Amino acid sequence: MTLISLSFLHYLAFSLGIGGGIAGMLAGRMAARAASETRPTLGRLQRRLGQISALSIVILWVTGVWLIHGRYGGLSPLPWLFWAKIVAVVALTICAAWIQALSLRAWRRETPPPAARMARLSKLANLFALLALGLAVAAFA
Repeated sequence: MTLISLSFLHYLAFSLGIGGGIAGMLAGRMAARAASETRPTLGRLQRRLGQISALSIVILWVTGVWLIHGRYGGLSPLPWLFWAKIVAVVALTICAAWIQALSLRAWRRETPPPAARMARLSKLANLFALLALGLAVAAFA
């Protein structure tokens, strides 16, 4: 795979991840105000968007490591802003994993996940995603 193809896949995964994260957060807000018969549908939409976002993070990790080695030959030539970005990405990954664990547990129990905790984690995940984006731009511009 060429570096251009990897870059495209990396940016596409980021777009799907952050778009899915924001859309999922909005679906959760809508579900909180929706009629009881509409909530399960919005919950399924929110769960699917979360799955897409979580898969996007996996793709970002794989393509990111591949790009770093392909473009820079390793980690040593990278600026300190890159490492700050990695801290944000690790925090995002932890939030996303926690969200997926809560969602899976709720799905197995056939109950909705804890709305307040999911909302807080979603906001944190989106914050870390935007921070990672800003630090990536600063590191590689």
